[in-house]
Amino acid sequence: MKRRICLILAIVLLFPALIVGCDLSQPAVYGDTYYAQLPHLWQKLQDAPGRKIVIVGGSNVAFGVNSAALEAMLRQHGHDYTVCNFGLYAAVGTSAMLSLSEPFIREGDIVVLAIEPTSETFSTYFGATAMLKCAEQHPQMLLHLNAQQRSNVVGNYIAYMQERAAIRRSGVLPDPRGAYTRAAFDENGDMVFDRAGNAMPLGYDTSAPIDLAAFACEDAFVQQVNDYIASAQAKGAQVVMSFSPMNRSAMADASQQTVYSFYQRLAETFRCAIISDPNDYIMDSGWFYDTNFHLNSAGATIRTCQLGCDLLTWLGTSAQTAFDMPEMPASIADAGEDAADSGDFLFQAVGEAGLEICGLTARGLEKEQLTVPASIDGRTVVGVTADAFAGNTRLQALTLPATIERIPNGAFSGCTSLTRLTLLHRDKTPDVGAGLFDGAPDLMVCVPADAYPMYRDGAGCAANAWEAFTDRIVTISP
Repeated sequence: MKRRICLILAIVLLFPALIVGCDLSQPAVYGDTYYAQLPHLWQKLQDAPGRKIVIVGGSNVAFGVNSAALEAMLRQHGHDYTVCNFGLYAAVGTSAMLSLSEPFIREGDIVVLAIEPTSETFSTYFGATAMLKCAEQHPQMLLHLNAQQRSNVVGNYIAYMQERAAIRRSGVLPDPRGAYTRAAFDENGDMVFDRAGNAMPLGYDTSAPIDLAAFACEDAFVQQVNDYIASAQAKGAQVVMSFSPMNRSAMADASQQTVYSFYQRLAETFRCAIISDPNDYIMDSGWFYDTNFHLNSAGATIRTCQLGCDLLTWLGTSAQTAFDMPEMPASIADAGEDAADSGDFLFQAVGEAGLEICGLTARGLEKEQLTVPASIDGRTVVGVTADAFAGNTRLQALTLPATIERIPNGAFSGCTSLTRLTLLHRDKTPDVGAGLFDGAPDLMVCVPADAYPMYRDGAGCAANAWEAFTDRIVTISP
């Protein structure tokens, strides 16, 4: 039966490739990117000897758990497990990570669910294109997806192969950097790239606030998780729940009442034990790296030790499990230079040290070209409001600094003369929605030539909305 399924899937996937003229024998396109790390994590699940602790979640796991250190901590207290990190990229979807891991959970294993508290990660969302990139050299992974996910893969396959072929023809291959490369991980699946401190201008990502009061789980996802728990228990394994790190500065409300209510909703929804206190995972911004869930190297040490303590307590170990707290690293954010003249803009405060552009002065309204400064009077400019440029029919060209974290939908509504938006981002793309070009029909986006693959391929993004806009992106000299 399995051989027949493999044959059917191969035919389904190969036939569209032949139609669009894509050559599957070509070298890998995404082999040097973090996409290529998922097959290694998946293979470790299958090959790990003895009992395993499998930590399932999104990229908070990749950035926040050192499996080798956790193994050593548990072994010191008489618990011998192979720790398998199984979280990489939110755009793939938690649902897919459950599907891929379920067949390889065995008797005696422990699965730790550590999922970012967002509507996307606590849902059956599945990123078919991202999954195809991960499985580029390991298509057998696709056989372990559920029926709906496999259907989505087939539906997106032609577009994926066309994109892959276009990248090959262009000669501009993915250019991953830093933590978003395959080389950022070691043979254990642990991230070894040194995240030396917090790289966010304000210490938190203003485009992705954490609102535990508004948190909700999709019913279909709840069913999938509870079915997963039942399947694991039937094999003699156990499933427990912990938490993703959460940047305190990004939280709409971190009060005890809100946090406890969040905990209670999870406890009432999922049929497994919760082994952690969410308060222990709400951490100061100095422990984070480039998102509100990604820890820097020092933060990952703290989270790994905290998770180890939680597991040991749950396993019944009463031995002392205190750990040495590393020193909080200094910020590594580049806020840019103060503007010599910022008199074109109106702005409003964001937090204690940030600003967002909320409109133009009379002088700014007269200009056809504008450049938003990276900082004003020592405060970093991190965003623009949805109506900051609305209705400006004079504006033709706008430049945004790399400190801008989000461009809201409709930001250029009524900007009928705007044809050029220049973005200076090189390490992480700004967050955008599907309505980026609403109201500016002729707008093109200009990005540094060396950063173009980042926009096209989604490196550094929670979910790559820019992928839909590649026909609107042109490059400028670095």
